[in-house]
Amino acid sequence: MFLIRTMISEWMKTKRTVFRYVVLLVPILFSMLILAYISVYKIDYTFQIKVYGTYFSTIGMGLTMMAGILTALNIIVEDSAGEFRRLLLVPLSRNTIYLGKLFMIILVTIVDMFVSVGVLLLGIKILYPTANIQYGVFLEGTFFTILGSLFLYGLYLIISINFGVGSTISLAVGGAVLGAILQTGMGDRVWQFVPWAWSGRIGTMPVYTLKGFSKFKNVNGNFLKSIFEKEMIKGIPIAIVSFLIICVIGVMWFKRWEGRKY
Repeated sequence: MFLIRTMISEWMKTKRTVFRYVVLLVPILFSMLILAYISVYKIDYTFQIKVYGTYFSTIGMGLTMMAGILTALNIIVEDSAGEFRRLLLVPLSRNTIYLGKLFMIILVTIVDMFVSVGVLLLGIKILYPTANIQYGVFLEGTFFTILGSLFLYGLYLIISINFGVGSTISLAVGGAVLGAILQTGMGDRVWQFVPWAWSGRIGTMPVYTLKGFSKFKNVNGNFLKSIFEKEMIKGIPIAIVSFLIICVIGVMWFKRWEGRKY
């Protein structure tokens, strides 16, 4: 109960801040840009395959950077309120304060991601009524993309609180570039060990389950299924375990944190 109240309190702090505008506008604008981009695609059995690949490869890379930006914007609110003095003097346990802030940012991301894919699918339904879209696979991809980004939120929150906004955004931008590189064949052997590659890699895997994908790639369906299962096993467990570990590390560290040392 205290955690939920803390999350609500953290959300209320963002009123009339850039954070609020970003989370409300970016998912809608992003999906509208994707809709404009895919307008050149031919409406055939490859349409949803191309749309899926374009959307999730882009958002998988972008989310690794957006996670850092959202975390940094949220910390700016605390920083401007007296260098975290208000945060440290709140009559709540440090665990609740830290996790409340972390889970609020994650919850906002979850809502944004499903709003974004919802706008995309609704736009396709309206603009391309003859297109055959497997909505469930797109929702599955959204879930996996979020799952792949969770560790980064924990990491960025620690860095933002301790080192400041500049360090967080720099790491987020650099990580996004690295993640984009590992989306290619260069990352086939190592992507599961690089957190910035998880969202893009895990989120794009469900494309293998789309109808017509085996025909599109001219490979056997069972072969694609085995690749899908293998890649999921490589990525999902490490993403979940890493998130739990960074949460524990963050809570233990924040308990002992006494403010930035200048």
